[in-house]
Amino acid sequence: MRTTRTILFVLTIAAVVFWGFPSAHGSPVLIKMELTAEPDYQKANQLNIDVYHKFPEKNGEGVLVIAEFEESNLSALDNAGLIYEVIDEEPWTESYYLISESKGVEKVDLSEYGKVLVSSGNERFMKISDENARSLAANGYYIVKVFRHRLPLKYKSQEISLPKGSLYYPDIDSLLSLISQDSLYAWDLRLQNFQTRYSYSDSIVKARDWLYDKFDSFGIDSLWLHYYNYDSPQWNVVATVVGTSQPDKVIVVGGHYDSVVYGSGTNPYVWAPGADDNGTGTVATLEMARIIAENPLPVTVIFVPFPQEEQGLIGSDYFCHWLYYHYVDVHFMINSDMIAHSVDADQDVVIYAASSALDFVNIMMDMANTYTYLNPAYGGQSSGSDHYSFYQWGYDAVFASEGDFFYNGWHKNYDVVDSLNFPYMKEVVKMCLATLVTVAQDIGYMMGDPTWDGVIDLADVLFLINHLYKGGPAPDPMEIGDVTCDGEVDFEDVLFLINYLYKGGPAPPPSC
Repeated sequence: MRTTRTILFVLTIAAVVFWGFPSAHGSPVLIKMELTAEPDYQKANQLNIDVYHKFPEKNGEGVLVIAEFEESNLSALDNAGLIYEVIDEEPWTESYYLISESKGVEKVDLSEYGKVLVSSGNERFMKISDENARSLAANGYYIVKVFRHRLPLKYKSQEISLPKGSLYYPDIDSLLSLISQDSLYAWDLRLQNFQTRYSYSDSIVKARDWLYDKFDSFGIDSLWLHYYNYDSPQWNVVATVVGTSQPDKVIVVGGHYDSVVYGSGTNPYVWAPGADDNGTGTVATLEMARIIAENPLPVTVIFVPFPQEEQGLIGSDYFCHWLYYHYVDVHFMINSDMIAHSVDADQDVVIYAASSALDFVNIMMDMANTYTYLNPAYGGQSSGSDHYSFYQWGYDAVFASEGDFFYNGWHKNYDVVDSLNFPYMKEVVKMCLATLVTVAQDIGYMMGDPTWDGVIDLADVLFLINHLYKGGPAPDPMEIGDVTCDGEVDFEDVLFLINYLYKGGPAPPPSC
């Protein structure tokens, strides 16, 4: 009897050593969960739920998220009144991707490639190998790699609000006049002449170095390469122009610089010109950086071409991860992807964004109508480009793309500059630059600086006196002159500024 007990004891100890002690919390499972109102977000955060993906928002219908939670504690979700469903009891044993259909895609049976766990509109959340996901990309599907990066879960109102200030700023016209169509063409041709910018080719390193040198030639001092390694060494090229009055507030401008080709007779290691997809978005980023480097805005602008968009928005996801965990205060992101194909007189341009970013969509559409001959339209949310990574990480982002989608050249050998319309592309860049300047002016004003010169001085005191007692123009926005934060601009604000400037009084607050 003792011998039997001894053997059982030894076997038990061996099992503990080999497998470890049983978990007190059980194993995690993957769930889909519906968040329909702000209280749902609060409950999810209180329960410390790990969210890894957010489906595109549907207007007025909340958002569907993919999350991980302990199986033994699922009753806590029930008690909180959250709506959920277990979709995978063995999570992360294979990759996850969001798969969605592109324009003109030849549909395939997705179940032959992997397991469809969730269907929502045009999107399918799948458990699938990297190889099979890229096979779907070759068939014309958009793919988004879902990482085990815990995402912030923040409720955003879908109320539409225009900027606090005017939608027209006098300096926009002069800045737009600096856009060079010749530069757009020459730089796109240079990217094409790398032969390929496929993510795993030697040429993408050469393209990266060329981009770095171009930013450097603009006189941008804050310039660095953001390294990451998912399946190969890759670098986001990051160029920062510091804001003049609110440098801690940030706008990101970007577009991916990698390229790919699919189909019989193609070899992306040898030839993947990618002039439209996405040489155009890359050089749009360069051109805006060139102009802003010489004309800094009130807020900081980070210009960043991303790698590995074609493999599932990988470069932009890693960069968003860096932004979030370095506490960068990103207010807005502009993404350009395929912006130079136009074959008719309509000059259509499509703006994609989540419904929670409709205020920025409205601004961009106003900029198109005010400063260009483009015909803008809102296309809803899209998972087809790098703005979607910013949406995942809780940042407002818009994605500008051509209305005449270059399907015949998309991911093909003949995506070359000779197929593109550079006068049309210049108009799209004008729309994006005007949007950048308008949003930067709106979020970048300095309290107590109604003259908008970036300095609080006697001129601002005289501006308020002129407005209050001589019928002069009002501060725009009014909040900029309300340094006492009492809801109105009056003589108390004049005294506050005088006290600050000449008597050592407190500085105006950053905001009320």
